[in-house]
Amino acid sequence: MSNQARLSVVVFLALLPFVGLYWYAEHSLRAVHRAHQEAELLHQVGRIGLMYNRTLAQSEMLLGALSEMSEFESPRQPRCDQVLSSVMGHLTYYTGIQFIDVDGFVSCGSLAGYGDLFVNDRYYHRGALANRQFTIGNFVMGRITGKPVVGLAYPIEAAGSSEATGVLALYFDLDELANRAYELGMPQAATFTVVDRSGTVMVRVPARQVGPDTVGATVPASFPVPTSASGDPYLARGVDLDGVERHFAVQPLQAGTSRSYGHVYFGVEDDVVFEGGTLEPIGRLRMLALAGLLVIGGAWLFGVKTIAERESAAT
Repeated sequence: MSNQARLSVVVFLALLPFVGLYWYAEHSLRAVHRAHQEAELLHQVGRIGLMYNRTLAQSEMLLGALSEMSEFESPRQPRCDQVLSSVMGHLTYYTGIQFIDVDGFVSCGSLAGYGDLFVNDRYYHRGALANRQFTIGNFVMGRITGKPVVGLAYPIEAAGSSEATGVLALYFDLDELANRAYELGMPQAATFTVVDRSGTVMVRVPARQVGPDTVGATVPASFPVPTSASGDPYLARGVDLDGVERHFAVQPLQAGTSRSYGHVYFGVEDDVVFEGGTLEPIGRLRMLALAGLLVIGGAWLFGVKTIAERESAAT
């Protein structure tokens, strides 16, 4: 074997550990970056879920306090409209508040034009009367406002009796939840979806994809099925409402110790969060690798030239 061939073998063997180290370092950096992005995604969806759950807990306390007022001990108290309208003037994130009798007719409320409005078909009304506790409804379109809402109901009992005389219902404005997603820093190019316990889309950002509005639609079978029994956020994978496969950070929505009444989803594509953008550490590693290759290549060329000159001088 010639001296040039021996030099080539030595340089090649010296290069192998360098290549292995480079591959390992870049792979490790990408893994760290991915874990960081996943943790950030879980943090973001957890913040939205925490905000929503806190809002519902505050709603329960408000309705519980109002239920102690004498104006709601029996249907159609003369001051009921006045009281609820005054309360509504101090609230945000809601579209209205009503007192509903046991038969499902709205007796009074903060919204004008309720007339003989019948809501016994609503989950929140039936659930509050049946379970005698604060009840969170499913997605509905407000029959007066026409806005997407979730009804929150609290049973009212007559003084000195366990017999229910009706429920107080507060309506959470779901458009406000979508606005809060932007305010809390929704990840770039992410989709934001809130689904109720029956699989109906309550909130969607972006609200429209190609085709009809997805709000109020039922999620398809390809959408991630909730899998966690705890209230902690977790990761899932599935096909989003626009037909694109995405990673999802999922936050179950729970009031107190009750079972899940819905879920929040942040959906992101691989190249947007996990691989997207310029990773500064990996960029520096590549620059270092290129410099190393140039140094090794230069040493090889210098060695080949030196050997050639010596062989030429010897002959």
